[in-house]
Amino acid sequence: MIADLLISRRLEPSRLAAALADAVGVPAERVDVCHDEGDQDARDWEADVLCTYHYLRGDLAMSLDLYVRDEEGADGSAGEPALAAALAGRTGAGVLYPDERADPETYWLADPGGTVTRLRLLASDEETPTYTVDAVEAPSLAFPFAKVTPLAEILREEPIATPVASALGLDGPAVVSLTVWERLVRRMAAGWPPAGRYLPELYAEDLRTRDFLERELAEAPEPAGAALAAATAEVDALFRELTEEDPAAPADAPWWRTRRPRHTWAD
Repeated sequence: MIADLLISRRLEPSRLAAALADAVGVPAERVDVCHDEGDQDARDWEADVLCTYHYLRGDLAMSLDLYVRDEEGADGSAGEPALAAALAGRTGAGVLYPDERADPETYWLADPGGTVTRLRLLASDEETPTYTVDAVEAPSLAFPFAKVTPLAEILREEPIATPVASALGLDGPAVVSLTVWERLVRRMAAGWPPAGRYLPELYAEDLRTRDFLERELAEAPEPAGAALAAATAEVDALFRELTEEDPAAPADAPWWRTRRPRHTWAD
């Protein structure tokens, strides 16, 4: 298994080696830990665990490049989350590992309290960057001062089926707007996946997309225009079912801006 981990606490090499040995389940003498500028010729390249580390600045203290010798036939790719959680529990540090599916600034966090959540990590533009944990999706013992909030980049990437827009078999700006609008409505109908949460700024973006869609429908040529209008009406009908009149809405606003979700992400 190859793993790239970031940790929130600086550890002495001996303590890091002991924690890795315990986490992996091998004797401590079978773990080789070395700074990236250390004597590479003196390393035990046949060790069960090879760890090359360097120090970081800011909210993160160390970066670990790990090679764990797998048993015959083992699937090492599945072990990174488990290794991060085990290391967090044994060191009291927050341990980050890459989130391959989402934005490159998002990582998974194995927190020493046992929580596993995503976070957003920012790096300064300096030659030696300073790292800042900008936000976490759940409260963290390792980063107690980070903002706790859903991450917009995760919500945007959440797979949401759009059967109405997809069935059109058309392309163009109006179809893109309809797809975004249907994603909101389907998300609302499903209880705001993946975790029952959404962001007001994303909801506002979706409403602006419906504004664009209205103008694009008026300019769409036939016969595509009629198909787009019918598909939009179908999605709009579902939106009406899932929403209620908003007494605070301006009287001259478009109808979709005069309604609010019956069940919001804040319920």
